[in-house]
Amino acid sequence: MTLFWFLAFVFALLVAVLVVLPLWRRTDDSGQNLLELNRRVFRERLAELEKDEAEGRLDADTLAELRLELERNMLVLDVAPDTAPASSRRLAGWLVLVLLPLLSLLFYWSFVAPQGLTDWWKLRSDMGPAVDRVLMGQAPTEEESRAHTLPDFIRVLQYRLQGDPKNADGWFMLGMSYVQLEMGEPALTAFEHAWRLNPDEPRYQLAYAQTRLYGNEGQLDPLSRQLLESVLEKNPEHEGAMVLLGFAAYRSGDYALAVSTLEKLQAQRQGRPDTGATTVMQQLTQTLASARAKLKGEGGVSKATAAAPSIRVRVQVDRKLAGKFAPDDVVYIFARALKGPPMPLAVVRRPAGELPFTVELDDSQSPMPTLKLSAVPEVAITARISRHGSPEAQPGDLEAIAVPVRQGSGAQSVDLLIQNVR
Repeated sequence: MTLFWFLAFVFALLVAVLVVLPLWRRTDDSGQNLLELNRRVFRERLAELEKDEAEGRLDADTLAELRLELERNMLVLDVAPDTAPASSRRLAGWLVLVLLPLLSLLFYWSFVAPQGLTDWWKLRSDMGPAVDRVLMGQAPTEEESRAHTLPDFIRVLQYRLQGDPKNADGWFMLGMSYVQLEMGEPALTAFEHAWRLNPDEPRYQLAYAQTRLYGNEGQLDPLSRQLLESVLEKNPEHEGAMVLLGFAAYRSGDYALAVSTLEKLQAQRQGRPDTGATTVMQQLTQTLASARAKLKGEGGVSKATAAAPSIRVRVQVDRKLAGKFAPDDVVYIFARALKGPPMPLAVVRRPAGELPFTVELDDSQSPMPTLKLSAVPEVAITARISRHGSPEAQPGDLEAIAVPVRQGSGAQSVDLLIQNVR
């Protein structure tokens, strides 16, 4: 910031010098030169009058009158050069030299400078060391964490990546920051940049695959499967990759892959005495049993899975919002924990043209395999019409007020009315 203002002042000063330079170049003898010119003109004019009188075109009285008039005019002009104009020019030059840069900077500050420019420069200066430490794998200090928010960190990190777009760790940290703010699409873009810069790094592969699964309602696509399998090739006991691959394969209908992956995960976790009764193991056992049954063609699910609670949600839109959305806009229905992680426990998407409609929320729609709807006793159900097709909230989206639900053993019903504009 200091360098900017210094350079701006120097440029303004150079402009001021160019303005006042002609004033300073004028010499004090300019008045004397003008007086000499007047005298020469007087002599030439008098010689012409005398010639006219000698040739008879003027009489003596007329010549005397014209000569007297010339002498009077000469007396007015025939004065000593005055030094006051030169002094005035010097004073004007110095005033311009001082005031022009100052007024230019004041005008820029008042009318041209973008809003918040000073705050942005200060933020860059304050957050720069913290961002550098994070990029080196170190955590920011407690004071830095209290002084600035996560969006502040993201702004400065984005600025750093503009100057160093091939910093894979920077893109990865940006993606993780977006995940904390539940901004799925920007996170996906950031993780993709990191992965393309270093496609063999397991952290980048896993984060990119997980974000793709979240945006695809937990179902595998060819790239996310390739990424997870690549992680497992490097580290066959990577539980995170096995969880994502096994549960995503089950939701995608690839029961053979789900069974093989979840069986390996179950065997690996059962070897730990402190993990046998965890929620994750219960979910793993239920899903594995269901996948085995479907794979054998029995067509049913396990009793534990069948008994899992579900929530029937009827979604309607207020009449006053008619015409504020298009039939091909996307309606997202979310279930989130009232107390706990902000990530959705279940997500369903439907075209807005189908409104009103009824959907069923259950464990099969969880985008996070380790976080099931049935595992949370109190949830909030809401719906949003996305004008951009993204699950992240955007200005102009239409929303319903969230309805809290205490889950029991059976199915429950909720009515949602989309009536607010974000």
